[in-house]
Amino acid sequence: MEASALTSDAAAEAKSLVSAADSEARDVLSAATSEVKAITSEAGGKASAINAEANSKLRAATDVFKQAEGAQISVEKTIAGLENDVAATQTELDKTFFLNFGKKGDLKKEIQGFKKELKAQGKELEKTSKAAEKAGKELAKVEEATAKAKEKADKVLAEGQAAADKVSAAGEKKAAGLTDAAAKKAAGVTKQAEGKASELIKKADAAEKQAAKLRGA
Repeated sequence: MEASALTSDAAAEAKSLVSAADSEARDVLSAATSEVKAITSEAGGKASAINAEANSKLRAATDVFKQAEGAQISVEKTIAGLENDVAATQTELDKTFFLNFGKKGDLKKEIQGFKKELKAQGKELEKTSKAAEKAGKELAKVEEATAKAKEKADKVLAEGQAAADKVSAAGEKKAAGLTDAAAKKAAGVTKQAEGKASELIKKADAAEKQAAKLRGA
């Protein structure tokens, strides 16, 4: 009976040891998981902020360039239209009867007006071309800065993930160490109890044999 009680108590103690270790291991893993989430969340927030700022600047620079480019294209179209007007009017002038002085004079005035407007539009084209060129160079700089910002954001994410992986691995290692240690300790308790129980059984058997021998005598 005493041997049975020993093994039973040992089994209960072993179970308690393993259960406590499992509980502690779960707490360790839970804490590690929370820390991992905090690390990745912080890294994600920083990376997102970096990209958001860079993309905002890129959108602004792109808008400025498109507006400048649009203005240049508009002037170029106006110039093309005026050049066509000059050519068409000149053709009409060339076909006009040479003694039709009134019409010829009107056509010449139209051509002069077109040429005057062409001169003004030429200056405007020079102005808009310079603005478009400047905006294009600025956009190129911003695009380069955006690429560098993305690299920085990616690095922040990578570093955050590396730190998170380290925390996760440490948590798993600690949890495994706790459960392994508990399992070994539980096995030792069980083995010790079994050894004592075996000795008790042997003693009991010997006592029984001795008693039987005495009864026979």
